[in-house]
Amino acid sequence: MRFLGVHHVALVTKNMEESLRFYRDLLGCTLLERFFDEGERADIAFLSLGNTLLELLAPENPEGFTNPSGFHLALWVDDVASVFEFLKTQGVPVLLPPTESHGFHYAYFSGPMGEVVEIVKRQ
Repeated sequence: MRFLGVHHVALVTKNMEESLRFYRDLLGCTLLERFFDEGERADIAFLSLGNTLLELLAPENPEGFTNPSGFHLALWVDDVASVFEFLKTQGVPVLLPPTESHGFHYAYFSGPMGEVVEIVKRQ
């Protein structure tokens, strides 16, 4: 079980096109992938700037969007299941148990100040 680094930072946006104009067109990020996630009910885009990833989430209903994955720090790990079990046994509050979607295996926890932390591995 190892933490390998920061995988991505995620932001919720009310307007994906406006956010893409800012991050892609103005700041020079490269759009890597864009898709609609049925489970999240959100348009999702992954962008890169150097070795850093940014995830933009545009929920269908921004006012009613309460999913804990909205604003979060995602930590890249070598094995989601073993890191999940380790954090769980240490008493770290679980927000979402291990899940698979769109080629990722991930889980969510609550950090000591209530921040949302994701552990993630690309399948």
